[in-house]
Amino acid sequence: MRSERRYQELASKWLDGSITDEEKEEFAQWYHAQNDEVDIPLTFARDEAELQSRILDKVNRNISDSRTKRVLFTPKMQMAVAASLALFFLFGGYFWYSKKINDNGAIHHVSQVQPGGNKATLTLADGQEIDLSEQHEGLIVGDNIAYVDGAKLFDQDTDESLSAILSTPKGGQYQIQLPDGSKVWLNSSSSLKFPKKFDERFREVELLSGEAFFEISTQYAHSKKVPFYVRNNQQLTEVLGTKFNVNMYEEGTVTTVTEGAVGVSALGKPSSHLAVLTVGKQAILKSGQVSVGEVNVEEFTAWKDGYFYFNDASIYTVMKEFERWYDIEIKYESTTSDYLFVGKIPRKVTLATALNVLKSAGVSYEWKDNRYLIIK
Repeated sequence: MRSERRYQELASKWLDGSITDEEKEEFAQWYHAQNDEVDIPLTFARDEAELQSRILDKVNRNISDSRTKRVLFTPKMQMAVAASLALFFLFGGYFWYSKKINDNGAIHHVSQVQPGGNKATLTLADGQEIDLSEQHEGLIVGDNIAYVDGAKLFDQDTDESLSAILSTPKGGQYQIQLPDGSKVWLNSSSSLKFPKKFDERFREVELLSGEAFFEISTQYAHSKKVPFYVRNNQQLTEVLGTKFNVNMYEEGTVTTVTEGAVGVSALGKPSSHLAVLTVGKQAILKSGQVSVGEVNVEEFTAWKDGYFYFNDASIYTVMKEFERWYDIEIKYESTTSDYLFVGKIPRKVTLATALNVLKSAGVSYEWKDNRYLIIK
């Protein structure tokens, strides 16, 4: 039996147009076997228009049935379900949608807007800025700073105690392996300050802006564990485990743990932790106050693995993600919306594909001046 990973791969190939006829048939047969509740022909992958129509017809019938059987649903909840189901179709916990573009609609005018990629700038202590290669996905900091494949970045004779800053623009992402072997993934519009060599007593980096996922290695010096800290302008995070995400796009700082544990402290507060987070826990620090809850961590870390993940997200949340990743500007003609969106989309799809999904959910928009997306 083929693994689920194989069918995830085929779905992505279907989405980006690289799937072969043989792979279409293989994927269609598996999908049909897994989805008895949705009446889809075996040839669905060859006829995306029919696929879209039949899925949405089935969705509408299910929504109608739900309204009569599930009386506890409020009108707002019904609207959320309708928007969510119309937005993506689901199997195996993943969402895919047709890549077919309507040449007569607004999507045609954004078809050239490509997704973000490996884009970053390295700023050295002396102010020198180096635009990093888009052909590489990250850096390794050791005796020198080099690309992950070992390719030399520049002639380096600077003081190893000095720090550097790795920054990504809108539409950019990059990775870095720190001197101790720890790894950091930077999302769009993010900056990380790091030393070329860590102190033996403690290790510390500073997230200056944006969002980063950290995978911290354990290190010892003189038989004592060397602590690791992530600082930003609001909080100090002490690593007690290994993997966590820090998001500071909005006014507060959101810390989500996927493995191990971290201690979160507000800057200017007593040194004791305001909260200790374990797997599945999230802390939101705002105005010196912290709130802790349990979350689906994938929703907050899917970006690292190449996906948008929306769970009851407003149109404004969805478009903020698109704005950062596709390097566009968003404007709204309406100031309120009750629609909530649920789904998972590969970040490698074009803006046209992502917008086609929203259009199917009833969202209308206008593309202006090759830069602005106006949500109607």
